[in-house]
This record gives sequence, C-alpha cells and structure tokens, in this order.
Amino acid sequence: MRKTLIACVLLAMASTVSAAPVRPDIAQCLQGAGVKYRIDWKLLQAIAEVESGMNPVAIGYNRKNGKVLSEDLGIMQINSSWLPVLREMKITRDMLLSNPCQNIHVGAWILAKNIAQNGVNWTSIGAYNAGFRNANEPFRMRYAHKVYARYLVLMGIN
Repeated sequence: MRKTLIACVLLAMASTVSAAPVRPDIAQCLQGAGVKYRIDWKLLQAIAEVESGMNPVAIGYNRKNGKVLSEDLGIMQINSSWLPVLREMKITRDMLLSNPCQNIHVGAWILAKNIAQNGVNWTSIGAYNAGFRNANEPFRMRYAHKVYARYLVLMGIN
C-alpha cells in the first residue's frame, strides 16, 4: 500500500513539472556519454537535473557537525572522493568544474560502474548518490524515486 502511494505521489509530482530545453552542447555531451556507456541519455539528463539543476559549475558541500567532508562538483555533482581515481586518468577537480562534457562523461562512467556491479535497476541509480552501503538504503531509494520522476517527465510520460 505504501509503495503504491509513493508511486502515485511521484507520478503526480512528475506531471506538474515540464521538461526544460537543454543547451545544445550539453545535450550533445549527454547523448555522446549515453552512447559510450550504453545508458539512456535522458536518464543521464534526469540525474543531472536532480543533482545540480543542470548547473555546470555547481558545488555542493557534504557536511557533518559543521565540517565539510566532501564536495560534489559540476553538472553531475561528482563527489570529491572520486578525485584520487580520476587523477590517475588525468581528470582534475578544475576540469570537472570547467568542462561540463568531461563531467557528464565521468558521471556516466560512475553510473556504468554501478550497473556493472549491481545490474540494471533503480538500486544502481540510487547508488549514484548514496552508494551501496546497507545503511544508505532509505537515501538511495529516495534519490532513485526523484530521478525516476524526472525521467518520466523527460520521456513525456506524465
């Protein structure tokens, strides 16, 4: 019953918000990353909209007890915990903030890793934001529902 209610609320929310036009260069990057990583580019767009509102220079701060633990960077809000791995690929924090296309490709790469690890499902999408730890289950699924609602709007299903 509760799941049905949540689904109805999400569908109602999705139907009240229309899809805004996307800058052509951003759309091209989303499409290219989608092809490269075999992910629907509209799903990548839904994630970018939920994460940053499509803001290529967005910076989010993750705090605990007033202390900044990490940052989320750019249009796909790449968490700074990825920086050591990305550094090995010659991708820097500045690149994530100054090159939205690079940021989109990194986000698609992270999502593709989640899907390879856990399968094509909403848990993998939720893990983009909250990881796979069991303690994060409520956050992971709440995030997945937000992305799903946005994805429905982008697909014109509302």
